[in-house]
Amino acid sequence: MITDKIVKGAGSHRILMALRERPRTSKELKRLVGAINSVSRFDGEYMDRLLANGYVILDGEFWDITVKGRQKCEALGDPEKVVRAGSRTKEFSAAVIERPPVLRPGSLDFQERPSRRGDYLYYRDGRVEKAK
Repeated sequence: MITDKIVKGAGSHRILMALRERPRTSKELKRLVGAINSVSRFDGEYMDRLLANGYVILDGEFWDITVKGRQKCEALGDPEKVVRAGSRTKEFSAAVIERPPVLRPGSLDFQERPSRRGDYLYYRDGRVEKAK
């Protein structure tokens, strides 16, 4: 599938940003993007699409960015990335945007209820009452 669509902050965008610094191997790029699939599948899902669109070239075992890829990076700007648990990407820490957690209605109701230990109810404000 050849598609020119690259979303800001997506894996393809982060790959192009990493290649702006220097040529890299597939294994390095896979680690930077945080892809969990194998290197060969990573090459098929990400790199073949970028190669088909003319954004990258393969020189031996190293991927490098083309002029068209640099122009695409400039058009997209710095990637905005939401930090995921287990993410190992360190090179984009300057562009990381940490969003506050989204609370669902009623998710903090537990704070108003006491803890029960034996026949006693313990409240968060320090009160202790005998259970009825």
